[in-house]
Amino acid sequence: MTMSSWRARERLEVAVYRWIVARIARWAILSGVNGKPELATRMMADDVTFEFPGSSSFGASLRGRDAVLAWLRRFAALNPEYVVRDVVVAGPPWNTRVAVRLSDRIGDDYANEGMQYLRMRWGKVISDEVFVDTEKVADLERRHPEIATEATVGR
Repeated sequence: MTMSSWRARERLEVAVYRWIVARIARWAILSGVNGKPELATRMMADDVTFEFPGSSSFGASLRGRDAVLAWLRRFAALNPEYVVRDVVVAGPPWNTRVAVRLSDRIGDDYANEGMQYLRMRWGKVISDEVFVDTEKVADLERRHPEIATEATVGR
């Protein structure tokens, strides 16, 4: 095998790896918010960290798969319409970074856009950070205080 064909093969392998990770990340995120959070959390390390900023009842700094599962169940119970707009993957399997552009809507009362940044190691999510307009989340809770009073996670 020549050096140029070896490099071409290596580029192809990297592209295939990134494509697979992007497909799995999209599937896991959508599973998590569409009523199957257990599927999403199977991809997480036992000691995964999760960050959702803001002062709303959803604001959380969590550690551990079970804590993230509880947060996802609460969010999924709102039946959000969640759209993954784009997924970008970088890095090798031992230090993979995944950036996801997303939008979500809950009925006609709430719409938001943002990013989700995942760090993975050998196929397991080790950190998950969500970046959305947190003021829109707080506004939703002000209009629907029952959402905040049902909060049991992250506080």
